[in-house]
Amino acid sequence: MPDLTSFWISLRVAITSTIIVTILGIFVSKWLYNKKGHWVKILESFIILPIVLPPTVLGFILLIVFSTRGPIGQFLTNILHLPVVFTLTGAVLASVIVSFPLMYQHTIGGFRMIDKKMLNTARTMGASETKIFFKLILPLSKRSILAGIMMSFARAIGEFGATLMVAGYIPNKTNTLPLEIYFLVEQGKENEAWLWVLVLVAFSVVVITTINLINHDKYREVD
Repeated sequence: MPDLTSFWISLRVAITSTIIVTILGIFVSKWLYNKKGHWVKILESFIILPIVLPPTVLGFILLIVFSTRGPIGQFLTNILHLPVVFTLTGAVLASVIVSFPLMYQHTIGGFRMIDKKMLNTARTMGASETKIFFKLILPLSKRSILAGIMMSFARAIGEFGATLMVAGYIPNKTNTLPLEIYFLVEQGKENEAWLWVLVLVAFSVVVITTINLINHDKYREVD
């Protein structure tokens, strides 16, 4: 019977980070989807940056920012008693940073596809912005939001580079599945590594297939 510790740690990190990026993604998309100007493009460039940056570079930046040698790290550790470096919190933070752009792209894309004439009609009928958001924008964007959630979860559960830099590999504490696979291979335990490789491959196939089915259904309705 294989040790399932790394599996449960990965699941915990992925679920926690996905909840966070779902809330943040919807909130930030609500704020930006109808905004215009160069500042929006610049801000979106920074939001999407984690997709382009090498994970180790991103992890290094997070390590410096949240290290106890810096003011932010000292504040979190000494005042809030919430250390980040070499903790499960660090693993969650790394997953949030790398998966948030995916959630944002899908969500704001869904928001921007909604017919603005319909929203303006609702406004002329006296509907508040809050009511329009919860009664029209969110329901009409549910496919995009669901796809964003699934992609974010998949990205979080597969995160390696930034997690290794920030959280490290601490058995029974921060050893997520990708880290576990890496160190099993380093130790020559390829047969054990294969088990988790197949688990992650199967999970990725399920995610991609589900998203394709969602999009196929959406396009069929449009036709």
